[in-house]
Amino acid sequence: MGTGNLYLRNCWYIAALPNEIGDEPLGRVYLDDPVVLFRDENGQIAALEDRCCHRHLPLSLGKIVDGGIQCGYHGLRFDPTGDCVEVPGQSRVPPGASVRSYPVAERHNCIWIWMGDADLADTDLIPDIFWREDPDWVAWGALWHAKCSYNLLIDIQLDNTHAPYVHPDTLGSGAIVDTPPKVDRREDGIGVARWMMDVAPSPTFARALGTEENVDRWLIWDFTPPSLCAFDIGCAYAGTGAEKGDRSQGITMHTAHFMTPETKNTCQYFWSVGRNFKIDNDQVTAAMTEEFTKIFSEDVAIVEAQQKSLDAATGWLQTDVNLDAPILQARQILDRRIAAEENA
Repeated sequence: MGTGNLYLRNCWYIAALPNEIGDEPLGRVYLDDPVVLFRDENGQIAALEDRCCHRHLPLSLGKIVDGGIQCGYHGLRFDPTGDCVEVPGQSRVPPGASVRSYPVAERHNCIWIWMGDADLADTDLIPDIFWREDPDWVAWGALWHAKCSYNLLIDIQLDNTHAPYVHPDTLGSGAIVDTPPKVDRREDGIGVARWMMDVAPSPTFARALGTEENVDRWLIWDFTPPSLCAFDIGCAYAGTGAEKGDRSQGITMHTAHFMTPETKNTCQYFWSVGRNFKIDNDQVTAAMTEEFTKIFSEDVAIVEAQQKSLDAATGWLQTDVNLDAPILQARQILDRRIAAEENA
């Protein structure tokens, strides 16, 4: 990164999936800060600094008691706002006994956390991945731990040209490399589109559409800081008007990739895929889940190997090529946002 700070803090990150937070506290690290997540007696999510203000034991090693979290060392209990409300053996809670709390929200079947200034937290800023809970769509996905910088996973998502080499039997197609993208740089993000007209379908889309005939294929994606790469992908029979808005002779899918930094070289990688065709067909869901799990696992293998190589490199200078344009522009936008936050 181009600034002293690695992370953008005044924004929403995916912290967990709802089914991860049950009867026990969940300890995680976000942006180098330890955080504990739990549900209060009403089922609402709370997020606190994961260290007791008494002797700094992680609160995630404690247990949930009366809607708060009780430290597993001496039993101090904290409510969802982070205030200590009970100290065993004494009736008075010491002044200032508290831990930091973080704004959280549950939306689009995800738990979101705001790691910056709590007064700036606005749920209207949560990215719109509506299809994860829209009844006209079926969605699936996962949250993985990746041993790499979150930037590397952003890079590989914004770089479609890796597909013929990393995913040759699924998404790979020479048409991707042969078709330059149209990049629309906005004030706070970028939009990129590739329309590949009258080309052979990639193996994944040939299976999904049920044809080996030529198609008009689209890859339309947006990068929104801090790390959301959202895709509109699909194909239709060639010449049926998809580029002009008629996708009735094809299939459309959405994918979302969101990387939440843990440390400089580790992150949580959330991915999700949605489709609005054959939504009641469990066999299609099972087959596509297996296929996209394989695809995104291949991405992770690449960037984790890349991270190992970067960690071992000394005096190494990167060479950029024309295909890197979306990546470089996304990094510039993120660097600018981080620098502005630091200066403020």
